[in-house]
Amino acid sequence: MNEKKPVRSSWSRLVLFGTMALAGSGCDLKTKAWAEQVLPAHPQGTLPVVEPWVELTLAYNHGTAFSLVPNMGSASFFFGIFALLLAAGLFATILFTRVGRLEALALGTIAGGGIGNGIERLTGNGVVDFIKINYPWGGSWPLFNVADVLIVVGVALLFLIPRKKREPSSA
Repeated sequence: MNEKKPVRSSWSRLVLFGTMALAGSGCDLKTKAWAEQVLPAHPQGTLPVVEPWVELTLAYNHGTAFSLVPNMGSASFFFGIFALLLAAGLFATILFTRVGRLEALALGTIAGGGIGNGIERLTGNGVVDFIKINYPWGGSWPLFNVADVLIVVGVALLFLIPRKKREPSSA
């Protein structure tokens, strides 16, 4: 006989999602504001963090994440709207489907990054990037920000969450 499990309260998942989305986007926007205020005052506009590998350098990205497309022009505004709509869609996913706490955490992390970069894209000034990782052999990874880290970590978490095996239907 199949017993139905009681539906767990979704409040804990909503709170976890909301906390991650708000804290992530807040942290992202605050660090970008800090970078715009502090980094131009440093020599060559760069602040070494872990020499010679990590430094903070202010740049404005008018393209996609990690500058894969360097300049999107007016399409950047629509990407900003898309990012905010995607965050709303992730919220709806938490609200209307059964996801675990770790999935709620991952989706909230992605939403936080999307909100941070989405708001910046709507301003039209470009997304503030400031974290620079230098390769030991020369060159560097494209500049990025906290929102980019949140999105990458959230997606990685989704891939690492074990999936439950579905039982075949007995039709």
